[in-house]
Amino acid sequence: MRLHLAVDLPYPTDPARVCEQIQHDVAHRVAQLTGLRVDEVTLTARRLVTVTGPHRGRVR
Repeated sequence: MRLHLAVDLPYPTDPARVCEQIQHDVAHRVAQLTGLRVDEVTLTARRLVTVTGPHRGRVR
């Protein structure tokens, strides 16, 4: 199974490390929930989102 996800990443961050962790976590969790093997998780980083400021933690 292949999955493709579009994500917003926090800034500042290490995009390579964060994407690798997301790929691993998604593959593991989908396998747990469905019993299916996830061969590939592809990510598209749509934008970087600052994690400081008045809207921190708010859903927009």
